[in-house]
Amino acid sequence: MSKARTDTIAAVATPPGRSAIGLIRVSGPAAFEILKRIFKTGGKKTFPLPHCAYYGSIIDPESGFIADKVLVTTFVAPHSYTGENLAEISTHGNMVVVSKVLQIALRNGARSADAGEFTRRAFLNGKMDLLEVEAVSQLLSAGSMSQARLALNQLDGLPSQFVSRIRSRLLDHLVQLEASLNFPEDAIEAIDEHILARDLKKILAELQIFAENARNGSMVAAGLKVALLGRPNSGKSSVMNYMLGRDRAIVTEIAGTTRDTLEESLTIGNYAIRLIDTAGLRQPGDRIEAIGIERTRSAVAEAFALIAVFDGSDLPDADDRLVMAELERSGKPYLVLRNKADLAQKLPDAFFDGKEQIVVSALKGSGLDRLVEELRRIIEDRGLGEYEELVLLGAQQAAALDKALTALERACAGAGRMYQDMLAIDLEEAVRELGRVNGETVDVNTLDLVFERFCIGK
Repeated sequence: MSKARTDTIAAVATPPGRSAIGLIRVSGPAAFEILKRIFKTGGKKTFPLPHCAYYGSIIDPESGFIADKVLVTTFVAPHSYTGENLAEISTHGNMVVVSKVLQIALRNGARSADAGEFTRRAFLNGKMDLLEVEAVSQLLSAGSMSQARLALNQLDGLPSQFVSRIRSRLLDHLVQLEASLNFPEDAIEAIDEHILARDLKKILAELQIFAENARNGSMVAAGLKVALLGRPNSGKSSVMNYMLGRDRAIVTEIAGTTRDTLEESLTIGNYAIRLIDTAGLRQPGDRIEAIGIERTRSAVAEAFALIAVFDGSDLPDADDRLVMAELERSGKPYLVLRNKADLAQKLPDAFFDGKEQIVVSALKGSGLDRLVEELRRIIEDRGLGEYEELVLLGAQQAAALDKALTALERACAGAGRMYQDMLAIDLEEAVRELGRVNGETVDVNTLDLVFERFCIGK
């Protein structure tokens, strides 16, 4: 902690490779002193002034070597990304030049930054909390516009404000309980446990909605998993290839070609999808096939939605009924495809028991546009397109939220029925764990786990 507050760090903030511009960040108490040693401005403007841009040269003080002509932008503490004195050096984008400028900065008082250290300093200096930190991490890795919008919405701070407000309400109840327990002889107003129980239930209901939004946010951020199910040779792999726009899965007339799960990413509208082609569902014929079918069931368990593919050119058999039973058992939203519409149809409508069918020919590509639209409808009907409501949590934050919910559920169940000291213990745990969600009571080890996912320079 002390090192992070007293030394000055530097790192390249742009990815490797040739580009028009490279960016180097220098942050810390000595940032401007280092720049005064290595940067010579060509103008008359005093260096450094807050939020100003200066054109000049990076010069090695030892040799007088001019490394590059650059633009330096200054941000004076606390009005910077990190909350410290911060300078951004815009160089030409050749990595030889960028590396040379960074080496000069490091030789003149800066230390090479660790992964995520600029954002870590922003957190430690109160520029953002852990929920906003998680949003930055997700924004950097976003693979679709929906993922980027979700992260940007969280940067507005509304989830942080919600957690802080809930935590404050619980803390008020905890303070009252502890005062009543520790100072019973003083004139402290008696706690009405019926009012307490009612308020705790309201808080729990709000927190449960928040947790559901966090689960949905995690699904959107990771890419919504959609699993293709069907008996062998029903056309799952052909459907996958059509949706991807390329031949990813092997397609033959031999049943059981897919023996393992195949997973590929695509975008439907603004939504990131992880499409999973699975081994055909049937009674396994050998040990390898049995492993593939077990992985199919694992894919079903992890999926957001299912697409069941049936061969319309054949009569239904036990394997088709197994697929239908898997759909019902899963409890997941699903779409039913009657495939091979280009062939004579033998599969009776009665087999689907009134379920809506999407008639397609994966070979010809007909009907699959409707499949994509129906999948988009499922996503939006489940509220996963309402980015303002969704929340992004890291693994440590999600675990802390689960613990807070469990403790609060115990408190709700015990209010008016258990000793007040036991109730105070549950409330204290809920308050502590919520503090770990937004960073108000976070430890150093947790911070290490959070920031190790960041790139150098962020």
